[in-house]
Amino acid sequence: MFKTNKLMFGLVLAGMTGAWSLVSATEATQEVKQVFRSQAAVLAKHAPVMAIANNGQQMIAVGARGHVLASDSKADWSQVLVPTDVLLTDVEFFGDKNGWSVGHDATILHTNDGGVSWAIQQQIPALDRPLLDVDFVSSTRGFAIGAYGMFYGTIDGGKTWTKQFLESLLPEEDVEYLAEVREESEDDYLSEIASILPHFNKIVELNDKRLMLVGELGLIAFSDDLGKNWQRIENVYEGSFFTGTQLSSGTILVGGLRGNMFRSMDNGVNWSKVDLGNSNSINDIYQLKNGDVLVAQNNGTLLISKDDGVNFTQHSLQKGQDLMDIHQIQDQVWLAGSKGLNVIKGSK
Repeated sequence: MFKTNKLMFGLVLAGMTGAWSLVSATEATQEVKQVFRSQAAVLAKHAPVMAIANNGQQMIAVGARGHVLASDSKADWSQVLVPTDVLLTDVEFFGDKNGWSVGHDATILHTNDGGVSWAIQQQIPALDRPLLDVDFVSSTRGFAIGAYGMFYGTIDGGKTWTKQFLESLLPEEDVEYLAEVREESEDDYLSEIASILPHFNKIVELNDKRLMLVGELGLIAFSDDLGKNWQRIENVYEGSFFTGTQLSSGTILVGGLRGNMFRSMDNGVNWSKVDLGNSNSINDIYQLKNGDVLVAQNNGTLLISKDDGVNFTQHSLQKGQDLMDIHQIQDQVWLAGSKGLNVIKGSK
């Protein structure tokens, strides 16, 4: 059983195959390894699934070994073969046709037909680092984020992706340190900036059009200029945040390691801790159409809140797996996790 978030999930899978290693920014420019296509798998929907999205007509799920799954009108799942076999960590649609999925090797896949076919927009195997989340705020402008502060942006629907170094998220002493390193050696500077930032785990567009970024080392940051500059919120929590969302009421929730969840009712200025009653890491927070808030955790725990995220109780226990993502389509709520896809029937 996997006890992990999206980043560690990939490390565990790679450790099983001996495929994981870290390389410097300089090494990443050298010859890349061979890239393989996903393979048809009869039990793909029971293999690890990391994320689910809705294109307006059906759901698309992604996960281990480049598996992409599409649901039909009967909520059955079929596999779609794609030009990669890396672990895919997230999937996002803007409209019913255009969608993106991200994963290991800084991979970005794109579909323009609702998920029927997929093409690679970016893949950097020699970099050997995972993208962990993708978010589009329009049909052309989007962001892909991941390990060690990887942050890519596009303004043309992903035809080109530009990597940004978010220096504004560094403490002043690190900014000064990097300036000193750069004076002595540009190569050393490039090597340092490849690893000095924390892992970025989730990027969310808020109701007021700001962006929120959460990640390792207690990272909560906001941008009001589409990701060019960021303001970090300090002293909320020192551990990792894996996910965050804004509820319809405007309340912001963030959650992460060891069941730590925090709640803000003033657009992220002040935060209070939410007692979940357990210490299972939080992988996703999702609001249903009826306003209920669900939380997906490790150890198969699914929590529910009926009071805007103030109090949570156990909704169900999916034994033997870690729950990674939640998504609702019509009256069905689907759970993605380390043992594939499960549905909560009859949810409103």
